[in-house]
Amino acid sequence: MVIEKPADANGDEERRMVLCADDFGISPGVCDAIEDLLEKRRLSAVSAMTGFAEWRQRAAGLRAAAAGAADVGLHLTLTDHDSLAPLPRLAPGGALPGLSALLRAAHLRRLDAAEVAAEIRAQLDAFEDAFGGAPAFVDGHQHVHVFPVVREALIAEMLRRYGASAWTRSTAEPLAAVLRRGVTPFKSAVLAVLGARHARLADAAGIARNRGFRGAYDLGISVPYRDLFKKFLNDAGTHPAHPLIFCHPGRDDAALRARSTLAAARAAEYAYFASAAFAEDCAQAGYRIAAFGAGQGTNLGGN
Repeated sequence: MVIEKPADANGDEERRMVLCADDFGISPGVCDAIEDLLEKRRLSAVSAMTGFAEWRQRAAGLRAAAAGAADVGLHLTLTDHDSLAPLPRLAPGGALPGLSALLRAAHLRRLDAAEVAAEIRAQLDAFEDAFGGAPAFVDGHQHVHVFPVVREALIAEMLRRYGASAWTRSTAEPLAAVLRRGVTPFKSAVLAVLGARHARLADAAGIARNRGFRGAYDLGISVPYRDLFKKFLNDAGTHPAHPLIFCHPGRDDAALRARSTLAAARAAEYAYFASAAFAEDCAQAGYRIAAFGAGQGTNLGGN
């Protein structure tokens, strides 16, 4: 791994980005793929779901694989899967609602704030218990952390536990950047608008966040992932301080197919990030990956 100073003699920050792989813990194949990419130094952050048995089984291995290479955070999960806390209103019978139902309830302010806070605490507890330490950051599965009610409860719990030591993923970005990039503009615009309020809350609380956000696309489309990622890279310079690109690499397996409909897209992402093409594309765009709080850029070579 090559380490370079983050600034030149004039104090100009080098071009570096956070590349975050989501959903560690959702299946063995996703865990395997992410750990392989960490070994290859192709990631600088990993976001973990704590509601599955795979999290408890693989957390120690992830900590070892990420040491010195990547931040590890909580991927707050409030949709589709089972809750960790008893939530009689939000998850009757133990099953969390679908995305549309959660988003509608959040915007109508019909979410039970106490139940949301209880589930946030339970997932943070599960992270700390298995990982042996606090998360470096918190974000959300399907971006639920920027939803109304959820964002307020999350910022409050992060401050109570960690002060301003953890950071959070921001989905805020200028709408002009969304339109210029042209990748799922409606979805990206919704995330930008939702993220603006979350960003203001984080800033007021003194919690650090990324200043550029990329990675959203329709995982069912047939466009080669490399073509999409090059658009994310080429547009990353809109906000040069800590731009973040999120991704979903994974290997297909039975557990993943039972829990997600996106196995093929995950496999395509994994193949790209493990390839020489990924390193070439980052070099051409002039970006190096780095952990959010790191003062170093990292090359994208092999092991």
